[in-house]
Amino acid sequence: MIPNLTKSCARFVVMLSFLFGSALTTNAQRNFKVSLFPTNQNGVAITWRAQSATPVGDLFIIPQFQVERSTDLKTWTPIGGLLTGSLNQAMSLVDSNASGGNYRVASIIQKEYAQLNGVKLDFGQLSGADFFGASLFGAHLAQADLTGASFSGADLRNADLSNANLTGADLFGVEALGAIFDGGNLRGADGGFGDFGLASFFNTDLGNTDFRFSILSGANLDFAVFKGMILDSNTEMDPKPRLIWQIVNNGAPGAILTNKDLSIATLTNVNLSGAKLNGANLNNTDFQNADVRGANFTGANLAFVDFRGTLLDGTTIIDTKSRLTWQILNQGGAGLDLHGTNLSSILLINANLSSANLSNANCSGSAFLQVNLNGANLAKVNFTGAHLLSTTMTNANLTQAILTSADLSGANFRNAITNGATFTGAKFSNTIMPDGSIRNF
Repeated sequence: MIPNLTKSCARFVVMLSFLFGSALTTNAQRNFKVSLFPTNQNGVAITWRAQSATPVGDLFIIPQFQVERSTDLKTWTPIGGLLTGSLNQAMSLVDSNASGGNYRVASIIQKEYAQLNGVKLDFGQLSGADFFGASLFGAHLAQADLTGASFSGADLRNADLSNANLTGADLFGVEALGAIFDGGNLRGADGGFGDFGLASFFNTDLGNTDFRFSILSGANLDFAVFKGMILDSNTEMDPKPRLIWQIVNNGAPGAILTNKDLSIATLTNVNLSGAKLNGANLNNTDFQNADVRGANFTGANLAFVDFRGTLLDGTTIIDTKSRLTWQILNQGGAGLDLHGTNLSSILLINANLSSANLSNANCSGSAFLQVNLNGANLAKVNFTGAHLLSTTMTNANLTQAILTSADLSGANFRNAITNGATFTGAKFSNTIMPDGSIRNF
């Protein structure tokens, strides 16, 4: 049973200081300007223009405003009541009792129990907004600033909050079945007693988020950040993400994780020293700065693992290709002789392979992201289906290289030799060709 919800009123504040004889202007975070200047009656006039907290094309949300005064920045006294204006209306208030001091204008968005199903609020500046109990079924809030906003008891089912900032937001008791939070930030949010079943949290920061008594069954938690995430025995969560959460927050030195599915997980900074990972599925897992010394990876799926900063030594039992990938990432690969080497389905980010010899190497399906291949020998390399995003291949030898269906977005081939190279089905987007031209198709 969900307990009674309590409503909170969130405010957003713009503060000014005033000395007689001067005029001040400041920019507020909700895109309006506040001006402060003396009147003939020794008063102070505060003026601004009401603006929508959402961009053009979205539903207009005009905040209410409350002007307050303080002499010590600790005790604030309201001046007048809440002010409401229409879009672009000039707002003003005169403090006839002014004697110098500090002023602030609180921008307040109150939408408790509002009927906002399906509305578009993408990119909205909605920090501190109060949507307590509001109906936002299927609403669009992508990339919105919702820092500290209240959605307690609200209906966010099937809403799109991808890449939104929900840091410190109140999601207590929210109905968010099927909602999309991909790429967003929920750090420090309160999701207690919320229903997030079948929601998507792909690559979402859930650090220190409280999910006690919440439903996360069927949710997509791939690449989610679990460090500090708060669960309890009442949290409904699938076995795989629950295991990953335990590893992230409790560590797993010496743990027996044979044949476990730990794929598409964020395991950065995790202690897995001496762990038994035989046959485990670690496809696409992020091991940045993790400790895997003495770990056993025999038979494990290590495709596209991110080994940047990973602590790995001679006691780590791991296949030759993965050890080489770790070496290139952490010790550099400039000038290495890698001809004929199998480098398929690996992940290299910001690696240096300048002047390396990769002739006849198998790099099919691999992800070379922002890799330096300047002057490298890439003759007859198989890059079929590879991702070479923003990779530099200037002055490289690509004679008879196979780049069929490769993604060459942002790649730089300036002055490269491409005689006999195959580009069938390759993707070009801002790709710099050998003659310096830019290709897009």
